[in-house]
Amino acid sequence: MKNTKRIASILLVLAISAYASENDVRQMTMGDGTVRGERIDDYEFTWLQCTKQEDHWVDAGPMTESFVWVSNESRLTQRTTQSNGVASESTTFFDRASLAPLRMEQEVTGPDGEMLAGASRVLNAQGYSGTSRRGDQVTDLSGLVNSNMWHGNTLGLVLATIDPPSYPVEFASSMIAFDGTYRTIATLAGRKTLDHQGTPVEALLVDVEWHHNESGDVYPPGPDASGGRYWLVTNPPPGIPYVPQYRTDTYLVSTLLKDCPE
Repeated sequence: MKNTKRIASILLVLAISAYASENDVRQMTMGDGTVRGERIDDYEFTWLQCTKQEDHWVDAGPMTESFVWVSNESRLTQRTTQSNGVASESTTFFDRASLAPLRMEQEVTGPDGEMLAGASRVLNAQGYSGTSRRGDQVTDLSGLVNSNMWHGNTLGLVLATIDPPSYPVEFASSMIAFDGTYRTIATLAGRKTLDHQGTPVEALLVDVEWHHNESGDVYPPGPDASGGRYWLVTNPPPGIPYVPQYRTDTYLVSTLLKDCPE
């Protein structure tokens, strides 16, 4: 009887602790002021990309990203070129303050510069509409991904504008290429001092957990899990990006490494 009461007490303490921990997560919504997009200055950097294949890291080619202000909006462009000469370019226009995604454009070109495929989408609070192009074929696009969800492919930049005491935060995000929407939780996992040309620079380590709304799949947080970890510098000196590195168990994009891990 005593053992039964003891077990019940332990379970109650664990339940209360879990509830308190869950309540500590701040609910972040688009435009509530937690994200401060105006803190981002224009930049252009190139990252090393690596993917893990059969327990080995393989060079996936460089990725160049540029960010500029255009009136009351900001524009972020990501460009990659594969070893066969096929290049892809993705451009997203954001609301200046909240970094809400407003328009997205993608284009894939062959080694000769000829366009192989492309897509354009306009987002609002209800969803998105647009068209995709492959050769002479044009297809109408629409979906539930909307401007109240932060763009998953540029999430590190969003998180780099958040004040550290605001963590952990929970928010809506999306991967529009897969028509996927997510409940996402970002947690401050620690800090790391980076050496930039002999000068110490503090980076925040932010782990991200993704809950796929459509499938129910969960991608756990951390650099050795599928959710991943961001290295963030909230006020970077010249020559270092806001997001020097992002890593999961199978993908790595970094300005901190010259080569893929052994």
